[in-house]
Amino acid sequence: MFLFYVVAGCVFVLCAGLASVTADYPHTVTRAGYDVNITMNPANVSSLYYVWVNGSEAFRLLVVVPRSHRVRVLNNRLTGNTTRIRYIGEDPSQTGQLRFTIYNVTIQDAGSYYCQGSRNQMVPGCRQVLVVSQKPTTPSITGPASAVSGENVTLTCSSFSHSLPLDHPPLNMTYTWRRNRTLLESGDGSHTGGDVLTITHIIRENQGDIYTCQAVEERLESDWSHGHVLEVHYGPDQIQFNGASGRLKAEEGKPATVRCSADCNPTCTVTWWDTSRQRVITGQREAVLYIPAVDRSVSGQYICHVNNIHGNTSRSLMQDVFNISNIAGDKPWYQNL
Repeated sequence: MFLFYVVAGCVFVLCAGLASVTADYPHTVTRAGYDVNITMNPANVSSLYYVWVNGSEAFRLLVVVPRSHRVRVLNNRLTGNTTRIRYIGEDPSQTGQLRFTIYNVTIQDAGSYYCQGSRNQMVPGCRQVLVVSQKPTTPSITGPASAVSGENVTLTCSSFSHSLPLDHPPLNMTYTWRRNRTLLESGDGSHTGGDVLTITHIIRENQGDIYTCQAVEERLESDWSHGHVLEVHYGPDQIQFNGASGRLKAEEGKPATVRCSADCNPTCTVTWWDTSRQRVITGQREAVLYIPAVDRSVSGQYICHVNNIHGNTSRSLMQDVFNISNIAGDKPWYQNL
């Protein structure tokens, strides 16, 4: 495999992180296991000089003798006894370029390549940074753990480059977002802008949604982040009466039970209010109106009221009591008096 490209400036979506001391130098990006060409531009050099690499260790790689138009690969551990690095053959004194190939790149090859004369003087224009890309760190997500229904929520995905050398020029890092393992695209209730995800007008159906993100640098994908669980707070919407509509017909002497509940987060306080007898029954999440034996005194209006810090609402229940021996058809007992 052969991968080669040179980036002279910072072409990127996100150039986050600390300023790099190599940012002003042209750089070549490759991956471990690939072959790469290094191109350098020594300016008007007539005396002998060496090509060095300063990575995890400093090595002399090439010796260049411009007057005799000779370039020799030195024998050391990094050059693989001259088998891993090959001089391409252009005469730098004629072309102005010095090009050589590194085969089967390893992370030890990452670093700054430069030219230095026999008296340790630096050769102008003769520097190139070789970046060996690796997958970014596993991202982390920051943002609120909860939000109120109707609000906008912004989450931020953060990852760091693992590419070498550590002070390499900024590389192209982008981000991908998922909600409940489904990839997110702008226009589906969210706006993705690189490391930032904005969820617009969050609703109660988003309660418990799990958001994850992934960083991509030079086409190398990080692991997915841990899930960020979003809790949505909302007030009551609709009150539910189980087993009854807004009107309950109960036979005298029989029991009557009506549960009042509403979907809320946090949990609502639920209160039954007997308007005629000023009696209150209160519960959390639901309240149960229970009459063991219905008689005429319990007929009338009952109101269920639910509330939490985000809202409140009420619903009324009319209870009709009838005596089966005093009715004609299906009329309440008081219509036959």
